[in-house]
Amino acid sequence: MKRIIKQAAAAAAVVCGLIASSSCSRETRITGTLFTEGTDSIGVYITDAVTNEPAAADTIVAVNGTASIDIRRDDDRLLFVYILPLHQVTSPYPVFLLPGDRLRVSGKADAPEFRGSEIYDGLAMFDEYISLTARMDSLFREAGRLAENDIIGQQSLNAEYSSLTAMMDSVCVEYVKNNPDNLTSGYLTAFMNAENGLESYNLLGPSVKESALGEFLDTIAGRFTDIVTTNRNRENIRPGKAAPEFSLKGMDGKEYSLSSFRGKYVLLDFWGEWCYWCMKGMPDMKKYYAKYHDSIEFVGINCRDSEETWKKTVEEKGLDWTNLYNGDDTAILKEYAVEGFPTKILIDKDGKIVEVFVGESEELYEKLDEMF
Repeated sequence: MKRIIKQAAAAAAVVCGLIASSSCSRETRITGTLFTEGTDSIGVYITDAVTNEPAAADTIVAVNGTASIDIRRDDDRLLFVYILPLHQVTSPYPVFLLPGDRLRVSGKADAPEFRGSEIYDGLAMFDEYISLTARMDSLFREAGRLAENDIIGQQSLNAEYSSLTAMMDSVCVEYVKNNPDNLTSGYLTAFMNAENGLESYNLLGPSVKESALGEFLDTIAGRFTDIVTTNRNRENIRPGKAAPEFSLKGMDGKEYSLSSFRGKYVLLDFWGEWCYWCMKGMPDMKKYYAKYHDSIEFVGINCRDSEETWKKTVEEKGLDWTNLYNGDDTAILKEYAVEGFPTKILIDKDGKIVEVFVGESEELYEKLDEMF
């Protein structure tokens, strides 16, 4: 759940607007004092919640172990604000800053507390959430003290954390059911797992979906839907199941479908030039294609590259098997439950899945040697 914070340099051009006064009635503001415990300054980073584009960044110098915060914005949009010591590069959650919010910050710089908005005042009164959050934070600290080779200890903490996460989702869904028109419910929805998050999103009232949170929640719900669809499709991407049909353009501009290769063994390879492990594995792919091309058809499905990059890579790397272009479309990735690259799927002559290989490994090539 931790988010990597972009360095201040990424937003240096917009620093000037971070701490400024405004007479706009939609002005948002965060004020207060944080204890820095020896840290001489803290970083403040602001991004657009929907686009994740930097909106501002600044450094606040601490005096006598405290840092005084006064952040003012007049953006008519949902912003994410990250406040943390400069030596710290991650933040547990972004601070949600809605138009018109007047947040008060207090506590330690590495664990700030917020009050003064519907979201954070609602969280402060949600006792089960506070209790579970404290227990999860305690597990994080305990995990940090474990030795790297303490496998049993790590497994125990992971199991306990998974249990707490399930409990958290359960109590948060119940909260949303009871408070569908509360902005706190929208906030909680964003941090659930996909299935619970989608359930909660569908429970939210119009006042939440039409608020400044709305566009962000719509985006999150779209991601949840993709994840749920992929998870369900994974049940069909198993040995013995029929491989889903598709139609994609080849290097020659013609359309190819999976049925185009019926009667042959097929190895689908979901890859991209941007993917280090995809490209690292190409020499082995070329070696095994040369070895078994009379017995099996390799079908590369390029994802997330431009068409120009795809064609250039195929030609320069000498990828002599059938190559198809998918681009940024996600339909086939959902259909085949592809979550990592490369993913290679071995299919028999009748169009049934033989085995799925995620990542670059020797197991695929051992399987080909075994079969042919």
